Amino acid sequence: MVTTARTHNPQRPLRRTRHSDDGGDSPFIWREALWGLDWLSLRLSPVYLGIGVPHGDGSPVILVPGFLTTDAYMVEMYFWLRRVGYSPFLSGIGVNADCIQTLTQRLEKTAEAAHAETGKPVRIIGHSLGGLLARRLSLRRPDIVSQLISLGAPIQSLEAHPAIMAAAKFVGERADHRREKSDSSGACLNSCECLAPSEVVRCPPPSVHHTALYSRDDGVIDWRNCLEPEPSLNHEVGGTHIGLVFNARAYRIVAELLAQASDRSGRRAA
Repeated sequence: MVTTARTHNPQRPLRRTRHSDDGGDSPFIWREALWGLDWLSLRLSPVYLGIGVPHGDGSPVILVPGFLTTDAYMVEMYFWLRRVGYSPFLSGIGVNADCIQTLTQRLEKTAEAAHAETGKPVRIIGHSLGGLLARRLSLRRPDIVSQLISLGAPIQSLEAHPAIMAAAKFVGERADHRREKSDSSGACLNSCECLAPSEVVRCPPPSVHHTALYSRDDGVIDWRNCLEPEPSLNHEVGGTHIGLVFNARAYRIVAELLAQASDRSGRRAA
């Protein structure tokens, strides 16, 4: 049984995100400076050593980093997954600051390689924008993807704190200058044709187990944008957005979700 977590029913779509003194209930981005507390809590938790959590069956698990980060950001979770019995893979997408279509294609190559190497369907854990890439791949390749776990990923709406959106615009403009193209990579976060709004909230097919972990203290993405349409699939863990990849409670729930999906797949095979 997955650790009990509060769920929220997102009946209304969210298209705007408030992160300022406008009376909104979204947290301020400065709280993200506390991500180190998430990391410290993880190191002090028995979960970090694999104690008290179900262990894996050797299935391949691909880790996808968030916007402007690389695979190095997911190394902590990578080695933890190895300790608890899985075959972790880094995404191989490079810096997550390119066209979403291009990044998804790179991720697909990694998934194909992991599937071929292990002979098993892959699971994907995506943080923030990495969760969006993972979702696109699960829609595109349900033949090799069996599970999707989103950590603070923009599911309901591709919106973020204004500072993050400004960074995306800056990256896009620099890419424009380098490539001398009219379409910038950063525009993928706003209006790129490769990302239709309906794809953000599309649910994977029934063969792909999908779940979302979120924090109401998220200082980057409005936590309501991180929810799956089905309330039972949402698990609140607390902590910062940056620290979701170092969050002890998130690790415990991830271990339980991975084990549950293995059990269900085993029963189907039997």
